Amino acid sequence: MDNAPVKANDTELDVAKGLTFTITANDNGNLRLGGSTGALWLGDASSLVVPNRKAGEMVKIEYCTSNKSSTRSLALVNLEGTFPASTGKEHQQGSGKIVADGDVVVGITGGMYIYSLAVGDEETIGGGGGTSPDNPDNPNDQTPGLDYMTGDAPIATAKLGSGPKIYVSPTGSDANDGLTPETALASIQLAIDKAVDPGTTICLAAGEYRPTARININDRNGTADNYNSLVCLDGRAVINCDHPYHSHSDNPYQGIRLTSSYWHFYHVDVTNASDNGLLIERNKPTGGSSTDIQNRTQDAHDNIIEDCKFYRNGDTGVQIKNLGAYNYILNCDAFENKDEGDGDADGFAPKISVGTGNYFYGCRAYNNSDDGYDVFFKKSGGFKDNVTIVFENCLAYENAIINGALTQGNGNGFKCGSDQGAMNVVLNRCIAVNNVNKGFDQNHNSGDIIMNNCTGYALKSVDGLTLKKSYSYRAYEDIAAGHELVATNCISINDNLKTDTHHEDPTKLGEKSTKYGRTQISVGTLVTTDLSVDPSNVVNEDNYAELIADRDANGDLQWDNITWAHPVEGNALLVDKGTVVDENTKYASQNVRIPAIRYAGAAPDLGAFELGLKSKSVAFGSATNGIGYIQNSESNGKKVRLVQAFNGQVIVSVDGAQAKDKFVISAYDADGMLLGKHDFNGTNTSIYLPKSNGMIILKVNGKNLKESLKVVVK
Repeated sequence: MDNAPVKANDTELDVAKGLTFTITANDNGNLRLGGSTGALWLGDASSLVVPNRKAGEMVKIEYCTSNKSSTRSLALVNLEGTFPASTGKEHQQGSGKIVADGDVVVGITGGMYIYSLAVGDEETIGGGGGTSPDNPDNPNDQTPGLDYMTGDAPIATAKLGSGPKIYVSPTGSDANDGLTPETALASIQLAIDKAVDPGTTICLAAGEYRPTARININDRNGTADNYNSLVCLDGRAVINCDHPYHSHSDNPYQGIRLTSSYWHFYHVDVTNASDNGLLIERNKPTGGSSTDIQNRTQDAHDNIIEDCKFYRNGDTGVQIKNLGAYNYILNCDAFENKDEGDGDADGFAPKISVGTGNYFYGCRAYNNSDDGYDVFFKKSGGFKDNVTIVFENCLAYENAIINGALTQGNGNGFKCGSDQGAMNVVLNRCIAVNNVNKGFDQNHNSGDIIMNNCTGYALKSVDGLTLKKSYSYRAYEDIAAGHELVATNCISINDNLKTDTHHEDPTKLGEKSTKYGRTQISVGTLVTTDLSVDPSNVVNEDNYAELIADRDANGDLQWDNITWAHPVEGNALLVDKGTVVDENTKYASQNVRIPAIRYAGAAPDLGAFELGLKSKSVAFGSATNGIGYIQNSESNGKKVRLVQAFNGQVIVSVDGAQAKDKFVISAYDADGMLLGKHDFNGTNTSIYLPKSNGMIILKVNGKNLKESLKVVVK
C-alpha cells in the first residue's frame, strides 16, 4: 500500500504520505482489516514491515491488545523509543526514532489492533497525540481526578511558583546564600524564614535532613495562582526527627507544623517525630481561644501534599485540625506510626476540629497503631460539625498490626466520625483490608456516610494473629434527620457461612465464618450492594499484599498492574451489575463537589475495581521532548477547570457532567496545529502537555459543552 488511505467501517487508518509498508501474516493467516474496531488487526506472530526508511525519522503508532485479560507489547526492530505495553484493550500511543537506514519491523505477539501509523520527520507527523477511537469496551482511560472548587477560583497550580528559588542540601551551609545548588543552605527552617514572597520554591536536594526542632511554616502564604513549594525534584528528601530524640510524653513536637496556605509539598518524607509527622491547622495565638482560631481565615487552606511519606512517628502521620480546610492529600502513604501507649497513632486524621473540604486521593494508611483514617469529631471548643471529608481511591490495610504484633489501638480502617456531631464522609472506590477491628466503621456518626464502589475484606486471623472483631463494614446506629447513609455498588468478600452471632440484639445479627470476619450495615440504604460476595467471584483473593507494593515513578498507585479482588472476567454477579453514580453536588454550598464514578462497560462493576478501566493518562507531548507545566490559564467562569500535580499530570474537570457523558479534548499550538485529541467519559480526564515555551489552546467539546482554554506552558 503506497500513498493510499486504508478504511475499515468508514474509519480511516492513518497512513502518512509517501509511506509504503508490507504486512506479513502468520502461518494461520491471522490478518484482517475491519471488524468493529475500525483498525488493522494482526494476529500472533504477524509482523508489519516499513521498508527503506532513513535513520532519525520519527515513527508513531497507536495500538491496543485485542484481549481484555492480556498484556502485550510490540516487538520492534530498528526502532528505539517509548512504546508502552497494552493491557486489557488499553489504547497506547508510542513514538520513537529509526536507528539506521533500512527496514523497520513491528512484530506482534498475541493479537493487536493497529489504529494509526505514521513515519516521517517530526514536523510532518506532529509532536504527539492521535485520536483514540470510541471503543465501547474501554471508553475511560483517564485517571480519576479532582473535582473541587476553592471559593470562587479553581486550583490551577504551576509546577513551580514564579517567585524566588531557595536551595537546601544535607551538605549545605547556613552561611551560604541559598541562591544556587552550589550555595545551598543546610536548614529547611532558615529557607522557610526567607520565603517572604508568594511563589517561592524551596528546592530540597535528595537525602536526609535532621532538624533539631519542629519545622514551622507560619505566616508564609502563597496565593491561589502562585503557590509556595517545598519540593525534592531529584529523589526524596527525608526529614528524620530523631536528633535529638524526644519521647512524646517528654517533649512532643511535630515534624512539620503548617499553618500557612497555598503550599505544595512534593517528595518530602517525615519520620521519627515524637508527635505528628505533619500537622495542618490554623494558628492559635498564645493564650488565644477558639474565636481567635475562627478569625484566622487566612490559615491552613488549599495546601497540596503530594507523593509524601509519613512513617514511624510518635503520633498520627498527617493530622488536620483547628479548621484546616480544602487541603489536598494526594498519593501519600502513612505507615507504622506508633505512640508510646501503642494505640493512638493513626495514618491520616482529619479530626477533632477539622474544617470542611479536605480531600484524600490515592492515599494508603497501613500498619498504624490505631486507625487508618480517623474522622473523630469533638464538639468541645466551639467548633461546628457538618463538615465534609472526601476519600477517593484510598486504602486502609492491617491497622493495629505493626511488625507482626497486635497493638492496643482500635484498629479501624476508615473511622467515619464520633457521637459528638454529624460529619459528612464520602468514600469513592476505597478499600479496607484486614483491619483488626472494622474496615468501614460508622463509629456513632449521625451525619452522611456515602460509600460508592468500595471493597471490604476482613479475615479472622492474619499471620497467626487473631483479630479483634474483624468487621469489613459496621454501621447500625441512627442517622440524624437530613442526613443519610448510602452504600452503592459496594462489596464485602466472605463465604457467607453463619457459624455464630455477634450482637445481643437479634435484629442486628451479622455473619461470621471460620475464616472471614463479620459484616453489618443495618441502617441506611443499600443500592446494588452485596455484602456476601463469595471469593470465587474475584481473582487472587490471597494476594492482598500487592496493595502496598511500591508506587510507580510518578507516585501513582499501580493498581492497574495488580489482580487482587478484581472481578472474574465476565462474572455474572459483579460485572456490569452496578448502578450509575453521577456527580454529587449535595455539598456545593461548602464548595465541595464529588466526582462521578467512572465505568467501562454497560454499567459499573461492583466493588473498587472496574474491568477495562485503566488509569493511563494521555500524553499530548513527546516523551523525548519532556513534559510541560502550566504557568497560568484563562479558565474563570467556565465549566472546564484544570488542576496540575507535580508529576506533570493535568487533571481536566467538567462541572455538572454525568458519568455517561462523552467529551473530546483537543490540544492546539499557537499556530493552530493539532497536537492531539482524546475521548473521555464522565467528569474528569487527565493529560500531559508538551514541553514548550508558549501558548496551547485546549478545546473541550461534548454534551451541551464547547469551551476553549488558553494555557501558557513553561
